[in-house]
Amino acid sequence: MSAVVVNLVGSVVLGAAVILVGVWGRRNAASLLPATLSTEDRRRKVVVYRRGALACQVAGVLLISVGVVSTLP
Repeated sequence: MSAVVVNLVGSVVLGAAVILVGVWGRRNAASLLPATLSTEDRRRKVVVYRRGALACQVAGVLLISVGVVSTLP
């Protein structure tokens, strides 16, 4: 396999994995927090976790985009 194909496949696989982690994090943000937190702290932390998960999704899209763009002539 050529280096271009390996680069494309690697970027797409890594990007897809990061996107999946982001999707999982957004869905499970509330359940990842300890039950001992107060209601206000839980609300704030859920927002922070979901923002981080969104950042993972954006980073995954960027990784896939870089992989695709690097294969263009």
